[in-house]
Amino acid sequence: MIGVMRPHLRHLIVLALPCVVAAQGPYLAPNVLPPAGTSQLAKSLEAAKPRSTHVWRDTPAMAQDGTVYAFIEISRGDRRKWELDMAANELAIDRVIPQVIGGYPVNYGFVPQTVSYDGDPFDVLVLGPAIPGGRLVRGAIVGLMFMEDDNVLDAKVVLSRAGADGRPVDQLTDRDRQDISDYFRRYKQHESGKVTSVPGWGSIADGLAHVMTTHAFFRECRRPSGAPCRVMP
Repeated sequence: MIGVMRPHLRHLIVLALPCVVAAQGPYLAPNVLPPAGTSQLAKSLEAAKPRSTHVWRDTPAMAQDGTVYAFIEISRGDRRKWELDMAANELAIDRVIPQVIGGYPVNYGFVPQTVSYDGDPFDVLVLGPAIPGGRLVRGAIVGLMFMEDDNVLDAKVVLSRAGADGRPVDQLTDRDRQDISDYFRRYKQHESGKVTSVPGWGSIADGLAHVMTTHAFFRECRRPSGAPCRVMP
């Protein structure tokens, strides 16, 4: 595992063993990174450049066994919106969610070596009990939450832990979907002009497609800032 600035970043929690994707055609995630995304990718890479090791830039998106790595920014129940400071390679508080809205209903972070359509790393939701922010974890895909943030695609892959037998410990239940959807529909309602929507949920294959596509953006879209970038599906 790579070394990072904060000691607890070196901890690795094995959340899941390989999952079997249903035998169906893969979901084709949109394969064009918009100009705003390529611009932000360039800025993030430049910010991380002075660091000899960097948790977003240097940690692989997936393990050889098909599991997905996730860097936890926000622990379940926390109202503080922590985000990775790319230059410092450490977590910093971006804002605090109002008490009336409450804390995050699920552990929240990102998949390393990815860039999503808004230019930020691809978001991940990790089911189960609270995991301290700053941990690097590994899990099996159990679904995908489709989401739009100010009309920009902002989907989030969902991971689960597994027991000794390799079966997921935390199922993505209908109640989970309801609670998580409700939270992300309203968690920015206190911010003037901000609009979010959760139009539905996707499958394991949908989640894998988004991880693969956003990882391809990271690898292949290092071009002049402001140019759209298309990757092979």
